[in-house]
Amino acid sequence: MKMKKIDYEKYSAVFKALSNPIRLQMVDVLLDDECCVTDVMNALNISQPTSSQHLLILKNSGIIYPEKHGTRTCYIVKNEFVKNIVSLLKSEKNVF
Repeated sequence: MKMKKIDYEKYSAVFKALSNPIRLQMVDVLLDDECCVTDVMNALNISQPTSSQHLLILKNSGIIYPEKHGTRTCYIVKNEFVKNIVSLLKSEKNVF
């Protein structure tokens, strides 16, 4: 039987980035609308350094992408795999 080749490193990096509750919340917020660092800070009630640190991890793992709007940098989730994961999480009813 021929198995489909899976990029385990790539998927592992995504799951590692999503394993932090703050980053998972950030992705959820960013799925609703693109946001800048200040928007994320206010939505999650976290500091600017904390917000920037987590956004960098999400960006480096290919989950979010920056888009320049004048002097502001906004972030958007373009990763369809991650969108499907979050959608699945939201659809589950108290599985734990």
